[in-house]
Amino acid sequence: MTGPTPGERGPAQAYAFRVSRARRLHASIVAFLLATIGLGVILFGDGRVRDHGPIAVICVALSVVVLLFSWGPWSRGTAMTIDDAGLWCRDWDLPAVPWRHVSGARTAGARLRPLLRVDLRNAELFFATLDADSHRKSRGNALVKDDHLLIPGATVEEPLSEVAALIRERASC
Repeated sequence: MTGPTPGERGPAQAYAFRVSRARRLHASIVAFLLATIGLGVILFGDGRVRDHGPIAVICVALSVVVLLFSWGPWSRGTAMTIDDAGLWCRDWDLPAVPWRHVSGARTAGARLRPLLRVDLRNAELFFATLDADSHRKSRGNALVKDDHLLIPGATVEEPLSEVAALIRERASC
């Protein structure tokens, strides 16, 4: 996150949240496990695993795909912004949500799948103002609901409780 803590914010302070490094770390661990399984099947699966060759190739290929998607250029940069224009999250495929449509934010989800729930005020009006392309993308996005938006816990590096506090502070202005 760039910018001061919530209590130090000036009237025009903007916050930019980078993509979480934990997301890349977890993807690297999965890729390592897939590559290890593939290597183990090649080395030790000759007499024990039927079709060990294709299984090994698939595991190694999947590990390469996971690494490409987790370390590619699209996995860097800004994941979310909080500024005077509104709230924007890259995973939503939406333009910035103006503050007049945000009623609050709170943490939600399970312990292993934490989420930040952003409640919308006048959700129908907000979705009606979207252009056709954004409206189409929002209908297929699991993070965009009829009355709220979700931000997965691994999206940003900062704790979700701090992000929720910043959103609530801006929504109340």
